[in-house]
Amino acid sequence: MKKIRVGSIETLGYIGIIIWVAVIFLREYNLSDNSVYLFFLGILPNLGAAWAATMFGKWLVIFVWKRSLTVKTHLFICMGIFALVLGSEIIHDLFLNSSFDIYDILITFIGQVLMLSIPVFIKDKYFSNYA
Repeated sequence: MKKIRVGSIETLGYIGIIIWVAVIFLREYNLSDNSVYLFFLGILPNLGAAWAATMFGKWLVIFVWKRSLTVKTHLFICMGIFALVLGSEIIHDLFLNSSFDIYDILITFIGQVLMLSIPVFIKDKYFSNYA
């Protein structure tokens, strides 16, 4: 069994999980009625969930499909996560009478751009084509 090596993708994924859990707890206590605070409580779970899902996608490629992670594979994972979030927003808007929140899409896009660019920019040693 392969050992999980902690690189920049895992670091951002764990930060995403921490963000997501922290926001869930902060929503319970309603600490402020400040609109900026409430705005961030609304969008930050999308960032955290996208980063965590990208980390889980990497693990799926490495541990389940037994393939090495390349920059191209990482790009497809990031694009797939963004497509799932976009699809979820569209489904909620069309069928569940929820509003389409452009800020959720925007923060997910920004998060996925960071999740893609940071490991590539620092030439993360866990990409097989940088080894």
